[in-house]
Amino acid sequence: MTIKFQIMGEPGRDNALFVIVDTGQSLHRLLFDCGGGVLDSLSVADIQQIEALFFSHFHFDHVAGFDSFFRLNWCRPQEPVRIFGPRETREVIHHRLQGVTWDLVAGLPGEVQVTTLDGQNLVTMAYQTRDGFRREEKLRQQDFEQIIYQTDAFEVLACPLNHGTVSLGYVVRERERQNIDLDALGQLGLNPGAWLQAIKDATRPDTETIETPTGERTLGELRSRLLVTQPGDSVAYLTDFMLDDCETEERLIKILEGCRTLVCEDNYADADRELALKNFHMTSSDVGRLAARVEPEQLVLFHLSDCYTPAEWQEQLHEVRQRFPQAKFPVAWNERLG
Repeated sequence: MTIKFQIMGEPGRDNALFVIVDTGQSLHRLLFDCGGGVLDSLSVADIQQIEALFFSHFHFDHVAGFDSFFRLNWCRPQEPVRIFGPRETREVIHHRLQGVTWDLVAGLPGEVQVTTLDGQNLVTMAYQTRDGFRREEKLRQQDFEQIIYQTDAFEVLACPLNHGTVSLGYVVRERERQNIDLDALGQLGLNPGAWLQAIKDATRPDTETIETPTGERTLGELRSRLLVTQPGDSVAYLTDFMLDDCETEERLIKILEGCRTLVCEDNYADADRELALKNFHMTSSDVGRLAARVEPEQLVLFHLSDCYTPAEWQEQLHEVRQRFPQAKFPVAWNERLG
């Protein structure tokens, strides 16, 4: 499996994160926030196959593109439209669905499932295309313990952060992977082959004996000598927040532990700290300090303010790099930023 991601939108404009989790058998497309114009670089097919949309919060620059998303997804025949976000998600999305006249939808397929993080609970409501999304149906309520969405291949964790309102930070993590240690395989005098699938099959007990190229062996023995566990890929999406207390920071650090890629806002330069605090944002040095604690393989900066020039954005990058040298802007922005 592997995770691919793309920063949507231009520097100084609305941004979002598009993630594809590739399991080898299927692709899972996830979208984080949906500001104005952020979908312009995606194909219609990609937009229609977005498995879930995750909102950090509902300031206009994070939700302005929702109508474009929903116009292509209001009548899905198979999978529901899944939407996740903080407490007000249910109210905001239901109002937006009701902002259209739905007079020709009787009998059509389609369902929207909205999951809100309300304190320590995840509450999921459903809305049907066939009745114009008018009626709310409560599907489930469950305790929240970091994970807001999960499949057999990956999980999405959420962390409430302070932006004056709640802004959710997210982490996409693949499940741990179990692979065959080819060096150990050779040391046992064994060759790769289809027979190795039995070792990875968790439904088969350790006591079971299988035939190998060098004779019969138990699965337990083979697993202990050949299987190695490796962490899956991971990417975090952090935007519009400040770390104003130790408890929140430690909670965030916990879900970011081992994260390979950190996609994080850099909205304010250090010289504008007072303005950043007033608007519940971090400054460049704050971003660098956070990354230094997490130690990701890469830190990708986005959500830049249009009150700065490209030269000033480069200075912000320098400020971040004073604390975390691996920081960079999205590759697609290099021409614009110089």
